[in-house]
Amino acid sequence: MGLLTDEMKARKHLEEVVTQLNTEVISKTLNITNNLGQTNLIIADLHAKLQNMEIKLEQSVQQQKNGKCCSSSKCFQPSEGQLDHSAKLFIHSAELYYASTKLFYVTTHGTTYVRWSRKQCPDENNTELVYSGYTGGGSYNDYGAAPEPVCLPLDPDFNKTSGGGGDYAIIHGAEFDSNFFASNSAHQDIPCAVCRVKQASSVIMIPGKNMCYTGWNLEYNGYLATNAYNEHGASSYICIDIQPEYVTGGSSWKHDGKLFYEVVAKCGSLQCPPYHNDYPMTCVVCSK
Repeated sequence: MGLLTDEMKARKHLEEVVTQLNTEVISKTLNITNNLGQTNLIIADLHAKLQNMEIKLEQSVQQQKNGKCCSSSKCFQPSEGQLDHSAKLFIHSAELYYASTKLFYVTTHGTTYVRWSRKQCPDENNTELVYSGYTGGGSYNDYGAAPEPVCLPLDPDFNKTSGGGGDYAIIHGAEFDSNFFASNSAHQDIPCAVCRVKQASSVIMIPGKNMCYTGWNLEYNGYLATNAYNEHGASSYICIDIQPEYVTGGSSWKHDGKLFYEVVAKCGSLQCPPYHNDYPMTCVVCSK
């Protein structure tokens, strides 16, 4: 009987410890510090507590395995209450592992996106600037132009000084071709910023929205843009910031290259409503 009482006390104590630790971890997971050094200390502390919990659990199990029979004919069997305690302990341990793993993941991983026509990243959502640069891509009128724009860094590195001869691809800078995006945006060269959201694993661009859906965080919003429909060069859709900036020292003269125009809705195969003919399309970039 003494063994049964000690076993129940041990399991009850361990359950209380794990419950307290689980609450602590979830709280720290929901309020992750911006200081990476402090975060690493939290992770190290959680790992130590997890290891200590595993040792205690192993000791508890070993005690039960080594328990002597309660009588000459009947050995110790756990009661329904003890099994319930074990189930709770397992659930708390799983929650603890999930929370500590989540804490480790969001502080060491993150995800990236490009903020088009801005030089800096948003101040919200613990987002950091990876680098800023120039928006580049294939010519608006070349059949073989690559559709995707890229964010070219301000400090490029080169290994060679000339191509191999024969056919080759070309990358240009990018500019707006109208004053739609701002009153003086026509022919302005477009900057870009590569941003990293430290506490997110997904980033999406939603066309036709200027706010994020519930559960997602706003990075920035603006207007959908791509090449003109009657030009030859392929081009993908990007989201131009609602408050565009221009390349410092860039030219306001038309140099063509990669061009961006506003995108308007066309009814027909596109359902109207909810869309409206010739309305410019908004966009939003969201993280989670």
